Parts: sequence; C-alpha cells; structure tokens
Amino acid sequence: IMSSAKVKPEITVNIIREVSHLSGTEGMIGGQVVDLANENRSVIDESVLAYTYERKTAALIKAAAAIGADCAEASEEEKKKIFEFAENLGLAFQIKDDILDCLGDEKLLGKPIGSDEENDKKTFVTALGIQGAERRLETATNMAKEALDMFGEKSEFLRNLADFLLERNY
Repeated sequence: IMSSAKVKPEITVNIIREVSHLSGTEGMIGGQVVDLANENRSVIDESVLAYTYERKTAALIKAAAAIGADCAEASEEEKKKIFEFAENLGLAFQIKDDILDCLGDEKLLGKPIGSDEENDKKTFVTALGIQGAERRLETATNMAKEALDMFGEKSEFLRNLADFLLERNY
C-alpha cells in the first residue's frame, strides 16, 4: 500500500525506506527483542526501558510522522523536529500506560490494574516509583511540545494531543 501512494516516486521510495527502518531491528522489532530479553530480570535500568519504548511505541509513531513529513515534503530540519516530537510522545504515552497500570480505573482501561506487576513486567514505575515516573512523563511531554516550537500555531493540534495523553485516564 505504501508503494501506491499518490506522491512523487522519490517520496514513495523514502517512505518505504523510513518505515522499513523503523519497523526493523533498529525500530519496533529491535525494541520487542530487548523487551523479551529483559522479561525475567529482577532489576532493569531506566535507560533500557527508554531504549525499549523508543523502539516500540515511539518507532510506531515516528513511522506515521515520517509518512506525513515526507508527503508534506518537509525539510530535513523540520523532519528532525517532527521525529523528536514523535519519539518523546511515544515515550510519554508508554510511561503514562505504566502509571495507569498502577493507578488507573479498571473499567476505563478495559484491563486489570496491576497486570504489569503481576506479570513481573519491568516499567518506569518499577524503575523510578510513581512520582519518578510522573516526573519523567512530564519531562517527555514537555520535550515533545518543545520540539514543535518551530512550527508555531500550525502545531497546536499536536501540542493538544501531547497534553491529552499526559492527562488521560484510560
């Protein structure tokens, strides 16, 4: 489907290259491998969690951002900032998910609370505690929004999306 996009052929090739890269060992597949390799560890470092989340959730968001940026023929500087936004948004999304697994409403989430702990899954909450995870969530959200500064008012929707994900309860 990516190859049938109604854009210039060089843009189509670039989209295919970027999405393939973000899906492979440097992206979603690589993140999943690291995640599985760390399942049974008793302690996991924050940097390993960030690496994993940046290659799973953030890579998925970056792939979507890459398609939009390429179709809009964004400059390299614009793409760099768009990717910075997407990476931080993905990290923030996943950290919020970790927090909600501890403090969320089971009915709103549609899954049992505490399932990460029950399954011995290492998260930002297990690495940093609730307050530390909340601080890291806020930092990632602010970094995502700051990456959009160069776009001015055109980025308002994305800023609101970052705030929504920060405050979400499901």
